[in-house]
Amino acid sequence: MRMKAVWNHFGGFGKIVMTILLVISSFMVFSFLAVLVALPFVDNISLLKGSSIDGLMTTGMLRYLQIVQSMSLFIIPSLLAGSLFWGHFSRGLGLYKPQRIMLILSCLIIIFSQPLVNYLGLWNSTLKLPDFLGGLEKWMRQSEESAADLIFRFLDTDQFYLVLVNVFMITILPALGEEMLFRGVLQPIFKEWFRNEHLAVFLTAFIFSAIHLQFFSFLPRFFLGLILGYLMIWGKNLWYPIAGHFANNFLSLILFYYYRYTHPEINPLQPLPDQMTISWLFVAFASVGMFVFIWQFYSHNCKIRRN
Repeated sequence: MRMKAVWNHFGGFGKIVMTILLVISSFMVFSFLAVLVALPFVDNISLLKGSSIDGLMTTGMLRYLQIVQSMSLFIIPSLLAGSLFWGHFSRGLGLYKPQRIMLILSCLIIIFSQPLVNYLGLWNSTLKLPDFLGGLEKWMRQSEESAADLIFRFLDTDQFYLVLVNVFMITILPALGEEMLFRGVLQPIFKEWFRNEHLAVFLTAFIFSAIHLQFFSFLPRFFLGLILGYLMIWGKNLWYPIAGHFANNFLSLILFYYYRYTHPEINPLQPLPDQMTISWLFVAFASVGMFVFIWQFYSHNCKIRRN
């Protein structure tokens, strides 16, 4: 739907400020409305007292709020930004009809990047801050553990309908919403502001990783952000990083349920002892495959442009 790009006259800094305002406003308004809608269905007294999230209703409430958060923080403000900055809800973000082969290559790039991503994650998790920052490190680890515990509570179910809800909540919504905001809105703004697409990719990947507030998995998420950023730069279509992001999330979900089914005594979100000795040969082999698919993606896009 084409509209007048009423905020197109803003420079890079102005668009960043307006994007932040859109995100904050959308989150406040729709979160408030979501809570009002949910109040008749929950025990208001227990919520006000801050009861445990062990109860089914409270866990369901958190799932509901997580979905609302994805919509209000990422999808709604991104669609508004696409219209107000570039005159179109979807095409302003780069949502065009994709090439099937490019979607497949995007997924293969992310799949073959996983061993290197896992290695970066294991290395990142062992980093220690200097002694005088011990309090900060303790807070960072507690924050990481709290986030992992919440995700585990969401995922740890054998009810099929809840698994489908998790697929929607953990794989589809973040892939769509986060890519719309980061690669669809912020990265083009940074590119316009600094007139350097590589700097735009790095800045966006940094913010993408930092905003999750999971400091001991910062490097792997930053690396994935770089890959997704270049898929957008080379493919000039937001569906390619969305496909890659979905492949990453869906693969993680499959591995979680595989380990919960085959090794119910472990928490798949916690590093396993045998993961600490990941084979360099395996990482190298998969990384070569990743770069081959990256080259195929880049070359195929160049061929499309020439034609």
